[in-house]
Amino acid sequence: MNILTRLFIFGTIFVLILATLNLYSGGFDVLRWAVFVSGLALIYTTYRNRTVGWIIVFAVITIVFNPFYQFLHLEKEVWRIVDIFVIGAFSIFLWCYYSFYKKGLQFERYVASLFPRNIWVIADRTKDSSKKLGRLVESDTNPDFTFRHITTGKTIAVECKFHSYFYKGKYGDSGTWWRKEQGERYRAYGAEHKIPVFVAIGIGGSSKNPQRLFLCPLEKLNNAPHEFITENDLRQFEKKHGVQFLSDSF
Repeated sequence: MNILTRLFIFGTIFVLILATLNLYSGGFDVLRWAVFVSGLALIYTTYRNRTVGWIIVFAVITIVFNPFYQFLHLEKEVWRIVDIFVIGAFSIFLWCYYSFYKKGLQFERYVASLFPRNIWVIADRTKDSSKKLGRLVESDTNPDFTFRHITTGKTIAVECKFHSYFYKGKYGDSGTWWRKEQGERYRAYGAEHKIPVFVAIGIGGSSKNPQRLFLCPLEKLNNAPHEFITENDLRQFEKKHGVQFLSDSF
């Protein structure tokens, strides 16, 4: 989400709070449009992240508050309860969104610390400019880091992913999800620059100090038969906790 979208949603939450406190003097249609547009923006955001539960929540909110046809005729007190639900849903999602973004940055710093500055140079790092500008910056789709070994000159790219826990697959096995579409972009980046690409996956503990770390070659994830990568598949790429990468051989 770009800054304007976030400000608009925060503004919508503020107006909804005023409405629940009987302090809002504007028209109901204006409020419906604000919630409707905010809901659409959040549907788009959650669709990109493939969070189905949130998509359903925001779709229901958008339908209820759609400004084109009011099919619900509720008492004012009931609408106040609906407003409180929307405030809660928007606020919880934004808190989770910022928390997830913060954890991502913390895990990136942890991964960078495993490539000591006297041995590795950070040749490039994605700047996440898309969120600031409100439009796609192609370099933001590259892997998070590009490291170059000072002695040998070998260059590798590393994408960072942190999860608080392994997910459960449909057959009861534990693992994590990998988006093949995203992996294809990283493959193209590696092919263009003629460098290997790895994915650093942190599991458990905190994003500042994950309990387990896997440094998996990108092709292993892209060539997996499914987008759900099991813990057993990752185990061979697990690294010892806190051990830095001093060599350019992986």
